[in-house]
Amino acid sequence: MTIRSIIMKKIDRGEADETVIFLSRERGWLTGIAKNSRKSRVRFGGHLEPFCVVDLAVRLRKKDNLVWIDESHMSKGFLKIRGKMESLARVSYFFELVSVFLPESSPDPDVFDFLENFLETLDASNPGSIELLVSEIHLLGLLGFQPSFNRCPFCGQGFASNPDVFFSPLLGGAVHKSCVEYKPALDKTMSPATLAALRHGLNADSRLVERIKLSRSAEKEIRDSLSAFVRCLRGEEIKSLRFMEKAGYF
Repeated sequence: MTIRSIIMKKIDRGEADETVIFLSRERGWLTGIAKNSRKSRVRFGGHLEPFCVVDLAVRLRKKDNLVWIDESHMSKGFLKIRGKMESLARVSYFFELVSVFLPESSPDPDVFDFLENFLETLDASNPGSIELLVSEIHLLGLLGFQPSFNRCPFCGQGFASNPDVFFSPLLGGAVHKSCVEYKPALDKTMSPATLAALRHGLNADSRLVERIKLSRSAEKEIRDSLSAFVRCLRGEEIKSLRFMEKAGYF
């Protein structure tokens, strides 16, 4: 059978084979063995590179959960992304989120399509900070962990008349300061202007999001909130997130 896939990574296996980890639209996360892929340019031709969209001819193995990869045909290579370390790091971060929060062999076409579209956008343009942050929030929503910026979890009220809030990673969203008597150490500052800009970005048409401008302080507040949120969800470090922080990309 042939399945549309995005390669996450590949690992040398012996002298000629490769182990390939990939997300397929039809079957979710899979791990396959490409026999003689390091020698056969006819069947693979370098079409097993990370973050390429490919059509893989695969066969199920009877003895385990792996698959045989018989052929690979590249659909989209995203060469511009490969020339930018920051873009590669951001894609790695999104894929790590999906690998952590989407169970193996659990296909989700919406998540797959989101990642393919994100790769296309990143390859074709240079998205601004608000576009990238909104994309991350949408991805978390597709994975079942949408952070909330519309209503306080304590009182159930919105923030239009009382925008004085902070972001709670434990509660997964913005909270009225007036609704709680203390502010736990994990909680993050979120000014009224930041909340308003973020909500505008989340509600705007995708073609208009790029017009929204964030101040550096607003960008940092949203970034700190999302980073704390995904770490809280994971319960441990997110390697690609930590790399981006150390490299100064976040």
